Amino acid sequence: MGIINGCVKEVKDALDDTTLSLQCVKKVQEFDERNEANPDRSCDEVIADINEIERTCSDILSESTKQSFADLREHCIDN
Repeated sequence: MGIINGCVKEVKDALDDTTLSLQCVKKVQEFDERNEANPDRSCDEVIADINEIERTCSDILSESTKQSFADLREHCIDN
């Protein structure tokens, strides 16, 4: 019985990780869509979105996405 419970937990953990990954992909996609639809969004709005995404998805974000977020932050600070 212990082996079955261990396998069930591993499957549940894998599904939880997959669900979180999909949610994070959706958040980044929605962020991109908002920025494309409204390129004049305020830096406060952009940074708030980035902070929210990073708060829940930091372990899942690709290095290129993290770099894009860093570039956007820097752009906002410079302006």
